[in-house]
Amino acid sequence: MKYQILMDSCGDMTEDMKRDERITLVPLRLRIGEREYIDDGTLERKEILKAIEQSEDTPRSSCPSPMEYQQKMAVRSERTYVITLSEHLSGSYNSAYLAWEQMKDKKKETVCVINSRSASAGETVLALLIQNWEQRGIPFDEICERINKCVEKMKTRFVLEDLTILEKNGRLTGLKAKLAGVLHICPVLGATPEGEICQTGQTRGVKRGVLKLYHQILEDSKKEGWECMVISHCFNEEMAIELKTKIKREFPNRTVKIVSTGGVASLYAGRGGIIVSYG
Repeated sequence: MKYQILMDSCGDMTEDMKRDERITLVPLRLRIGEREYIDDGTLERKEILKAIEQSEDTPRSSCPSPMEYQQKMAVRSERTYVITLSEHLSGSYNSAYLAWEQMKDKKKETVCVINSRSASAGETVLALLIQNWEQRGIPFDEICERINKCVEKMKTRFVLEDLTILEKNGRLTGLKAKLAGVLHICPVLGATPEGEICQTGQTRGVKRGVLKLYHQILEDSKKEGWECMVISHCFNEEMAIELKTKIKREFPNRTVKIVSTGGVASLYAGRGGIIVSYG
């Protein structure tokens, strides 16, 4: 292969990406109760959500090992791009970077390890941009430079119906999930420039939350242009389509993709979650 894209399984795959042999998921593992699931892209999301609902234990995820990344990097390809979720949310980036550092042959010079400073749809956006630039014949070094600049300006925003799993796993700071639930408050969340989760607004109800998210996108677009957007949803396709329709009305020439959340993103987003990234 001329190139390959390795993406940890917190990234969400479009249907075209699933069929592309140049794109490979590096699986995280999910621990729900006594059972461990390997998030290799074949997990049944309904089964995962049902297991979470039935378990009294807090679900956890664990990142791929450096050895797992090395095995994927060893595949014969001229150029390798590795996209991980934010290093502030997981050890996935550190594992990928260590694997790259340990490469003994010349392949080390043709591997680009990318800390997305995001998750889910954010990783998908970066993969789609790399695909596009590779198809246009842009040199490897320039793509690496471009993608790192994109990480700097990319925005990730999301609205979740249930914050419990994020809170129990220590992913939320200064926001009480139970209190938000009791008051029917729907926080609008985002990623800081460093890749941590922060609150950017709040409303009453998810529908109003997505509307507020839409207006935040419009404000962002006045300050910084974007080329590609991905809307990930966890069993909330209707709202994802509604949001895409509004965005395409404002930006008819921009790329906007809708995808379903994978195993890891479904675990943390929960049923009804909407995650939007653009850059």
